[in-house]
Amino acid sequence: MNEACIRWTVDGPIARISLNRPKVLNALNEDSYHGLVAAFDAIERQDQAALAVIDSGGCRAFSAGADLKFMRSLSGATLRRFIELSWWIGQRISSCRLLTVARLNGYTLGGGAELALACDLRIAAPDTIIGFPEMTYGSVPGSGAAQRLQKLIGPARALEMIVNGRRVQAHEAASIGLVNFVFSDEVAVGEWMALLSSRPAEAIGYLKAAMRMGGDPMAASAFHGLVSATRQADPDYRARTQTFALSHPSAQA
Repeated sequence: MNEACIRWTVDGPIARISLNRPKVLNALNEDSYHGLVAAFDAIERQDQAALAVIDSGGCRAFSAGADLKFMRSLSGATLRRFIELSWWIGQRISSCRLLTVARLNGYTLGGGAELALACDLRIAAPDTIIGFPEMTYGSVPGSGAAQRLQKLIGPARALEMIVNGRRVQAHEAASIGLVNFVFSDEVAVGEWMALLSSRPAEAIGYLKAAMRMGGDPMAASAFHGLVSATRQADPDYRARTQTFALSHPSAQA
């Protein structure tokens, strides 16, 4: 299934989800968000991929943010519902059992930057520019930045970045932990994604669930006991540990 504003494909363990509104620099409207939900739902149902990558689809910008022309057509309850939808799509992505990666390039602003924040990992082309301009218009980021940005770069830095509407370029974004790394060629990206997608999809899902757990030690210990017993019963796990032990004589099986 391909939505007009969203294109997606699955190639082995890697799913690619592309924003597809290049004429407006991938500005996000209601159809974009519904298309993203449909894409993630379909990819999870296929039970094939371990890694889902959101990219610009070849556009010169990852996303310039929310479609302001579309938003100006909304008011009152319809505007509130659109903002709520944009927030919940971030929640849908962050709770996906696949490992999610935002592959950024060019302008990554407002709602586009918030879409990237919802992913587990972010990588950036050297021309990437990330910013949250909502405060410069007199509003507040409404699609997740207020909650997610501070977890990545700290509350003080996040507050300054949002209030000032300051844009950061790729290398600064990497230095403050906003993106995982800056890539300059397809080979590096391909190798990195191949390594991530080689991990068992079930184990990735368990890891993400573990990282979302609260501080209850009884629940955490029980959960990890069940997960470890499940994963270590897998023949592939046993084969890998045997190879590791043979390669590293000092390792304990």
